[in-house]
Amino acid sequence: MAQGHDDPNRGDARPLAHKLGWMAAIWLMSVGVIGVVAYVIRWWINA
Repeated sequence: MAQGHDDPNRGDARPLAHKLGWMAAIWLMSVGVIGVVAYVIRWWINA
């Protein structure tokens, strides 16, 4: 029997680690973008 995407007995934790890695990368990028925007606003106000 072929194992589908909904089979809880697949036994591989790799997709979860992959999803968590992508989530962490997207979070870091968003924090970086917010930091850059805040720095530009601070530079613009103090100019």
